[in-house]
This record gives sequence, structure tokens and C-alpha cells, in this order.
Amino acid sequence: MANNGDEAPELAALGGALVVNMGSVTLEAAANYVRAAQAYNACAQPVLFDPVGAGATSLRRETVKRLMTDCYFEVIKGNESELNVLWGELNSQQKGVDSGISTSSDIDKAALTMKLAAREGNVVVLTGKTDYLSDGTRTYAVKNGSEYLGRITGSGCTLGTTIAACLAAHREDKLLATLSGILMYEVAAERASVRGDVKGPGTFVPAFLDELANIATLAQKPDDDWLDQAKVERIGIKEPDSA
Repeated sequence: MANNGDEAPELAALGGALVVNMGSVTLEAAANYVRAAQAYNACAQPVLFDPVGAGATSLRRETVKRLMTDCYFEVIKGNESELNVLWGELNSQQKGVDSGISTSSDIDKAALTMKLAAREGNVVVLTGKTDYLSDGTRTYAVKNGSEYLGRITGSGCTLGTTIAACLAAHREDKLLATLSGILMYEVAAERASVRGDVKGPGTFVPAFLDELANIATLAQKPDDDWLDQAKVERIGIKEPDSA
């Protein structure tokens, strides 16, 4: 993990992927985000943007605008409130990093994901009880996961790094790579939550990390039995107008 954008050109030349996570935002950090993302853009290396708490403060809203203007992101991952800010509802007030209570239907969430992906020319992930992902043409819902994920700190950051690792490994199809990362993460959470040694959020975290490592190992072998747990649905909605 590097916080200095001046290191990014050398790191980008090594390959891999970059995660820009707005968990702790300062003016200096925002400048480093831009330098790092642009360095990876210049090397054609994938960048994932996690606009944490995008609508919580004016600094975060301004940082979002700057990043969306000056950088390209292969994947944008956020909750519904964060993605609404990116779509253009910059005056919406988000309370901290949580999405809050949603009044949107499932099709509304899928449509938001799809239209933002179509506008940005990338893959967008809307996280929640059901996760939605789209490249502007293909849109999917993933209904795996565990309630424990919403009761621990850093679960969204872990999802972002898991997706980024898949993007680095599979460059041919960003949506497929993103879907793979989400499934590895969500199925690992499901497996961890039913283990006998898990009694609550505190014991869930190490069990989840163990299961995520186990699935990462299985994914490198012909054995794909873990995918039998996948709950993925193709969402059929009209593509946004190109105009």
C-alpha cells in the first residue's frame, strides 16, 4: 500500500492494479489519488475507484468531481448513495460512509448501475444486500453474501482489493473479472458465516479471510465446486440512450 502518488509510476510499471479508496481524504491525499491514477492510466494498468462517503462532505464531493474529470477508472465500486453522487446528485447529503435506507426498487438500482457504466465506459458495481454490476450493456445481480459483512469495518475495502486482483489477472473482460472477484468474496463470506467457530462479527473476520484464501486457491485449480453456491441473475433492462 502506497500513499505517495510520486511512487505510482514505478509501481505501475511492475503491473498489477491500483485501488483508489477515499477512506481518509485530505487535500494532499486527493492530489496523490490523481497522480497515482494517472500513472496507472499511462501504463494501461487497471484502476478501481472506491468513492467512500462521496456525499458526506464538501471535500469529498469536490474530490469525486476532480477524480472523475482527471482520471479513468476501469471499475467504480460504491453503495447506492455514493453512486448517486457520481451520477450527478452532488448536493445529496450522505451520513458517513453508509448508504442509508434505500427507497429504490431493484430495477432502479440496476438501472443506476447500468447508466453510470454506460456514461463512463467502464464497469460499475453497486454494493448492498444484492450487488449489481454492469458494463453498460450487460447487467447482473449477485445475491450471495452474509449479514456479517455489514457489521464489520473494512468489508468494502476488502471487496475492492479482491476485484482489483481479478482485474490484474484477467484483462480480457473487465465485467467477467469483476464478477469473479465479487463471487469469490461473497461465497467466502457465506462459507465463513456457517462455520462452527464463528460466534459473531469478531470471530467472523478471521474465518472470512481463511475462506477467501481457500477459494483463491481453488480458483487456480480445475475444481470449481465452490461456484455451485453462486447466485447470479442476468438483469434485462433497456440500454441507456447513447446520446
